[in-house]
Amino acid sequence: MRREPKFTKAAIVAWSRDEGLDGLSSVVLEEALAPVIERLRLPKGLLSSMTGIDRRLLYPSDWPPSRGSIRAAERLFSKGLDRTMIDTIYSASVGRDFLEPSMASAIQAALGLGGGVKSLDLGSACLGFIDGLELAALRIEADLSEYVLVVAGENSRPLLENTITKLLAPEITVKDFFDNFASLTLGSGGAAMVVGPADRHPAAPRLICSVSRSDATGNHFCRGDFTSMTTDSTGLLESGVELARATFDRGGNLFGWTGSSFDLIICHQVSEVNTKRFRQALDLNPAALVETYPEYGNMGPVAVPFTFDLAWEKGLIRQGQRLGLMGIGSGLCCSMMEALVP
Repeated sequence: MRREPKFTKAAIVAWSRDEGLDGLSSVVLEEALAPVIERLRLPKGLLSSMTGIDRRLLYPSDWPPSRGSIRAAERLFSKGLDRTMIDTIYSASVGRDFLEPSMASAIQAALGLGGGVKSLDLGSACLGFIDGLELAALRIEADLSEYVLVVAGENSRPLLENTITKLLAPEITVKDFFDNFASLTLGSGGAAMVVGPADRHPAAPRLICSVSRSDATGNHFCRGDFTSMTTDSTGLLESGVELARATFDRGGNLFGWTGSSFDLIICHQVSEVNTKRFRQALDLNPAALVETYPEYGNMGPVAVPFTFDLAWEKGLIRQGQRLGLMGIGSGLCCSMMEALVP
């Protein structure tokens, strides 16, 4: 039977984020969709009311997803971490510049890292970054790596623009509209974290343990490619919440987690409804959950490290806190990690 890992040597020693350059409010987005909203007699203001997202940030249309990863990593290195210490790179983005070669190789080259670096892509939808942190920590524990760079970058603008064009077609039905509705929540951004040896960085947040569960029977709830994404939002929500509860219960059985165990919850966020249902299912303290979806939208795998960096910048992460890093990826997969701030 698969075992859940505990960590004793690994810490998050550096982190940074990159924000999309342009803000797009839900009001302006709904104005672009006004013809179809009026034709289908949908209520005005439904984007904000149904998602709780006031705006999302976007990169220029011609920016490849890797640029968000590269910009975040460069910002991380500018804070003082020596890039020559990196020996492994994981790229955890959903978006890709191209199918081949790996995004990690392009990022490795752009960052000027040498041939001694092991680089590869990880794919687990919105869960990829947490999986990257877990694999990085396992490499540290096994003495296979010293410093692992995990990155993700998402440019949602091309998909968003394609979705607007698609929804304005005269044959679009109400079902078609809501099948594509989740695409309208997406935001752009980049994030980077470095996992390294805790004993060399005594003040760095230490990774403690992680748990994972999956429900592959739900892999049909969300299907996307470079041009479009269709989502059974209700099915994804219900099955995702059920899977999250089972994953958290596993953490409770193995590591004693309860709804009040964590001082701060940093999770992947889709919308207000999803975030609220997630919190209620796990009986989490509302004040512990750091919300970024209202201003940044759904950033996919970028959301967890982006929110971590934002929470640190705002002084929400403090000494002695237990942190929960949590996410659900379409597929369905769920992973949760515990971190401790010394």
